[in-house]
Amino acid sequence: MVQEQNRQQPGQKLMMQDRRRVELNGVTEVISFDNKEIYLETVEGMMRFAGEELHVKKLTLERGEVELEGKIQEISYHQSSKEKTAGGVLGRLFR
Repeated sequence: MVQEQNRQQPGQKLMMQDRRRVELNGVTEVISFDNKEIYLETVEGMMRFAGEELHVKKLTLERGEVELEGKIQEISYHQSSKEKTAGGVLGRLFR
């Protein structure tokens, strides 16, 4: 039953065009954004986009989709805020 639930969870797809436009699905929350950094919570963890003149062109959280534009210089995954909570001192003790 657990395996069946995992297969039904939506995946994540990232498409980038010319380092100027990104289409991403699997987004669950926009954490913060400005013209230099955009932080998103996704089904694969926290994601950070860094660059210049960044902006969120389209956001559809119901479908988990976002489109970003700007000069993209860096994309990175980070530990999600939910994983940090579960992975504190007590989380490490009981692994």
